[in-house]
Amino acid sequence: MPDTSTLKFPAPVNDQWDYLLSTIWSQMVHLVIKFGGRLDSERVYRAFTLVLEAQPLLASRFIESSDPYWESIPGLSRDSIFTFLPVDDAEYSLHRTMTTRIDPAKGPQARLALIRGGNDSLVLSVNHAVSDAFGVKHVSGLLCQAYRGLEKDPGFRLPRHLQGDRSFYPFLASFSPEILSAASDACGEQSAVWGIPSTPGVCTSPAYRTRVMEKPQFLNLKKYSHTHNVTINDLLLSAFFAALCPEIPHSPGQQYPVLTSVDLRRSLPDHHAPPLANLSVAFEVPILAQSFVEFPSLVGDVHHTMLEKKRLFAGLGAAMRLQDDFSSGFYSVRERLRDVERRTHQERYPKNPFFSNTGIIAYDSVDFGTTPTVYAFMAPPVDYPPGFGVTASTYGDNLTLASGFCADSVSPILVERILSRMDEHLSMLTG
Repeated sequence: MPDTSTLKFPAPVNDQWDYLLSTIWSQMVHLVIKFGGRLDSERVYRAFTLVLEAQPLLASRFIESSDPYWESIPGLSRDSIFTFLPVDDAEYSLHRTMTTRIDPAKGPQARLALIRGGNDSLVLSVNHAVSDAFGVKHVSGLLCQAYRGLEKDPGFRLPRHLQGDRSFYPFLASFSPEILSAASDACGEQSAVWGIPSTPGVCTSPAYRTRVMEKPQFLNLKKYSHTHNVTINDLLLSAFFAALCPEIPHSPGQQYPVLTSVDLRRSLPDHHAPPLANLSVAFEVPILAQSFVEFPSLVGDVHHTMLEKKRLFAGLGAAMRLQDDFSSGFYSVRERLRDVERRTHQERYPKNPFFSNTGIIAYDSVDFGTTPTVYAFMAPPVDYPPGFGVTASTYGDNLTLASGFCADSVSPILVERILSRMDEHLSMLTG
């Protein structure tokens, strides 16, 4: 790795917030790729070093100050960025890889693990403090490009990209004060109303559970989406809420919020925002809990609520709220977050459930040439109690639901039950 110690990058408030969250729980985002064969392990490593040269922000550490920034790390060792694991138990190694944290204050912000069982699996892990899921898929695309390029030309290089404006400002500056005011109202103030049953304490057993909706079921889901003029996200969010209700105490007739995310890049599709950035923001979607409700009716209600949130740019409102929170400075927000953490443990303060649809994993992001990719999915950070969330991603005609949680605080059986119930609701819907 070249010496890049003089490189520094501003850390906008979107980075600062995810960095502060990483001091409470793991903020690792993973792209898991499974192959129908084996890769060239040395070429994979060399390709990843080219990615870090091209995107030096990944080879950096977060520097706390009144004006925080990212600082490149000189002389990164091979072990700090790449792990090759020839193993007997590939699933165990995958679990260990996905539950290992990166400290953003030490860095680097990305690592790659090649797990060799019968066939290879690759895990690209990026700290959410530096990038959202869109950026992780972009980094994987660069890795594929470098891997294929090195096969033909040992001197292959990727063009270096020094990050532009990674903040919310270009988005907020593109809309009128009237639209921004409406967006702020649409986002509203977050309030913790309900949360998954959990045991408070330190997370010592991070875990993941996944569930795959395979091609026949997913194609039926897409057909239902088109026929009824709703989105796949509407269907998934509805299934998430319906699966939570039997598990979390609540009162019928009252609205309960589910946090969901939106990529601000969609609000300005012609704006060339840096792909490696934290431009996904979360807002609450209030959903009415009812004693007896037909699932298609719930889908309709969620669809109309989401339409209104999108029409009023609730995501911009979430960005504005984060900007306002940091108006008092980085250290002030850090202390407020520590206070929330204390209240969480001492007062059993709940945290609203979170659902994120990271969307399609394009073939370009997992194309390693002659070694066929058979399966890929995104995995979210491990959410510490009382947090709980599910992330969806799609590759080919398979949709994967993934949840990262603390098994010593939230029962794995409960998590599996929620994922199974989501699947059942969607299966019944599509017949």
